[in-house]
Amino acid sequence: MRVIAVDSLPADPLDALRELSRAGIELEALRRQRVEEARSEGATWEQIGESLGMSRQSAWEFYTGDARWAIDEAAEVSDLDEDEAMRVATEEVTRIRRRRRRRAEVMSRMTYRSTFWSNAARRSSPPP
Repeated sequence: MRVIAVDSLPADPLDALRELSRAGIELEALRRQRVEEARSEGATWEQIGESLGMSRQSAWEFYTGDARWAIDEAAEVSDLDEDEAMRVATEEVTRIRRRRRRRAEVMSRMTYRSTFWSNAARRSSPPP
């Protein structure tokens, strides 16, 4: 799949660089969106990293950097002590994992039902 048609770039090299920069920003926003979708559907950082051609650690560091920065900033102004902050964070992680697990279970059941009814329809259809 080609993202940029080279022959459609402006002839002026500086204008072409500006256009490439805009396209890069759009592409990165789309990539971040897809990473978020993959994570919400239960994909592991290993799978995401492999899809992006990087290690799971690199993918995690790159795509969670903004969130980690926001957490650090919030921690600086919070009146929670370290133990209370850890408890809140642990509860949140547990809640997110449960939600992902439930979503995966629902998707699994939906796939099973779809396959079951598809096979049932095939069995009941007369041969061609």
